[in-house]
Amino acid sequence: MQLKVSNRDRIKRLTELAVLIAMEIIFGFTPLGTIHVGPVAATLAHIPVIVAAIVLGTAEGALVGFAFGLVSFLYWTFLGAADPTAIMFTPFCQFGEIRGSAWSLLICFVPRILIGVVAGETCRLIKKAGGRDGVAYAVAGALGSATATVLVLGLTFLLIGRQYVEGYSVAAKIPTPDNWMVWLLGGIGTVVLTNGVPELVVGALAAVGVGYALLPHTRVLGVDIGTSMTKVALLRGDRVEWTIRIEKGEDLEAALSKMPLGRIKKICVTGVGASYITGNLCGIPTVRVGEFRAIGKGAQLLTQKRNMVVCSVGTGTSFVRVLPFAIFHIGGSGVGGGMLKGLSERLFGAYRPEEVAEMARAGRLEEADLTLADVCEGTISNLRPDTTVANLAKAGSASDEALAHGLYNVIFQSIGVMAAFAAKHHFVRTIFVCGSILEHGALAESALDGVAALHRVRFVYSPRAAYVAAIGAALL
Repeated sequence: MQLKVSNRDRIKRLTELAVLIAMEIIFGFTPLGTIHVGPVAATLAHIPVIVAAIVLGTAEGALVGFAFGLVSFLYWTFLGAADPTAIMFTPFCQFGEIRGSAWSLLICFVPRILIGVVAGETCRLIKKAGGRDGVAYAVAGALGSATATVLVLGLTFLLIGRQYVEGYSVAAKIPTPDNWMVWLLGGIGTVVLTNGVPELVVGALAAVGVGYALLPHTRVLGVDIGTSMTKVALLRGDRVEWTIRIEKGEDLEAALSKMPLGRIKKICVTGVGASYITGNLCGIPTVRVGEFRAIGKGAQLLTQKRNMVVCSVGTGTSFVRVLPFAIFHIGGSGVGGGMLKGLSERLFGAYRPEEVAEMARAGRLEEADLTLADVCEGTISNLRPDTTVANLAKAGSASDEALAHGLYNVIFQSIGVMAAFAAKHHFVRTIFVCGSILEHGALAESALDGVAALHRVRFVYSPRAAYVAAIGAALL
């Protein structure tokens, strides 16, 4: 059964986008969009784009950038067509014999969209490299502003420079300069000094102020209480500071009290065991977060992707659809770590993950599985000779090592095929695989990558795959 889409996140993000686009409209059509200090003028219309890129993400920044371009196009087409500047942003203007150019659409939209792309990616990369949040916001704001200035003026010079000078001359009723390139470069230099530099400063300051105001910077503890162990992650904003695990049987509150919990404002618990948490832990405000939302949110942070299927392998396996504005559960299976544990105990007498994984690496899969090479010569369609035809078909005569390898293969081939079908059903090719079982899972990844080659999907992994739900809980 499919669970309902989380409307809370979707409505929140759509509301934030609507507010930023509304600001763009206000800045574009009213005098509030420009700050004048003597001869210096700083446009504010790029600020909502930078804010969207930093707070919501690169895609949202690009969307608000498109809105910026659209507002600019409408203004210069219908309200500012008598100003020669209109030649830069709309083809629907005319000054004497000089008409607007289709290149104006590129100048109007592309630089504004790229403000969001540059600001969002700059902020993300600086944070990923370990830079301080304030530095990330300031550099993103400055580069986003510079992107608009450089591209608008540069594209104007390269694509419609002479046309702009001639149109300006007609509108101003002055002779067209003989050396129009020098004249235009002088004008561009003046605009950079009086508009570009102030806008860069305003963009950096606004990005720092809004970034610190809207993005979380307090420390939050995420706790994923599973059936076999509990995973804990401490986040400051969207940066993971440390991760710890608590083995099954340990008292949760006693284990947490031994951790460095100073300055933690909230504990967010998730997982199947979270239903047993009824009060605050360690005297810190504690809230419960839905497990599937936590998995999706953690996957977004670890992969920096917004459109994928998440395959969470625990005792069983669940599949979660992640979209820019929604996270929801799309199904699951009882095949997972519980099956590996139970069958290992039955076959080998005990289950110690690292020992079973070592046995599996020493075993030859063709001793346990029936392959295409066993039943025919050559290949069939895109199937290679080593493609599994029947899992564990030779188990009766296989060694323990081969059985262990075959056990990993049947579990992760099954999970991989289900994940591939789920991904293709939802028109996406990226599948993020998470779960603590992958920590001893070189063979698991090998089986999944074999499925990926057959189904033309891509499995993505992370060193922190075991903590994805704990990380997501802290983010939520």
